[in-house]
Amino acid sequence: MSAVAWIILLIFLLSALGLLGWVVLGNSLVRVPSGSLGLLMAKGRATDQTLLPGPHFVFAFRRRMVEEYPSVEMAYRADGIGDPADGNTGGGSATLESPGPPLRVTLGDRTEATVAMTVRFQLVPERLREVHERFGPYGIFGVVRDQSARAIRATLSDTDFGIEQFFGADRTACEERLAEAVRKAVQPDGIKVTGFVLGAVELGKTGEVIQATVRARYELERERAEAETRSVRALNDANLEERLGAPSDAAWRYRETDLWRELVERTNALQVALRAGPGSAPPPGRAADDSANPAGARPDE
Repeated sequence: MSAVAWIILLIFLLSALGLLGWVVLGNSLVRVPSGSLGLLMAKGRATDQTLLPGPHFVFAFRRRMVEEYPSVEMAYRADGIGDPADGNTGGGSATLESPGPPLRVTLGDRTEATVAMTVRFQLVPERLREVHERFGPYGIFGVVRDQSARAIRATLSDTDFGIEQFFGADRTACEERLAEAVRKAVQPDGIKVTGFVLGAVELGKTGEVIQATVRARYELERERAEAETRSVRALNDANLEERLGAPSDAAWRYRETDLWRELVERTNALQVALRAGPGSAPPPGRAADDSANPAGARPDE
């Protein structure tokens, strides 16, 4: 074999090796998008290797795939505003927020309440394999919903909890206690709570009684203020009657504002009727009168 043939064979082998190396290198580079975590799957099974956002080198000859999970905060809102059927409630990157119905609980003083809340959480990267094997990408919001509901019901059913805990300075302490209970409930599942917000609390008929009691106090204050206003107005009217015999119109100008106010309060709407001119259409309700009277005839004719 001549030297030229060896050179041609060597060039061919080097080109083939370079092409093979380029293909292997291209297939071995895995890029995890920003805001996501990648769980490396080998032969369909989850591994302990979690890929952070950015490029990573994974040997291409392994039968592997990367399952993506969100690395940013997710939120579960139990306030009844959104509809879970409107969008995906899974843990994929398609959505980072899931709505749900408010939570019905029974307090320690046997009062029924409907509690709205928002739980913000993140996945623990070191425990991503456990999250994948237990819940998968579409079961994260479900476990947060169930565990947080169980923790809140257990906390609010304690005997030292009552409706007073939802008002004033006690509300802040109640919110912190509920946040700690939810944090401990989801932590064993590889989920870290980053925020908890206690929303509106509906107390049913008990809340109606509280609102009626508060309104009664302010309505009494309003009646007292109106009584004082009526007394002062009566005195002003008495002084006005004494000055009506005076030739000056200053007294009437004093009462002009009150008279206009009374007119506006008594009249819901002012209607102005304009008489139709020659050749214009008659106003509504006059067709019967016009048909009864001939054109140009007066009523007495």
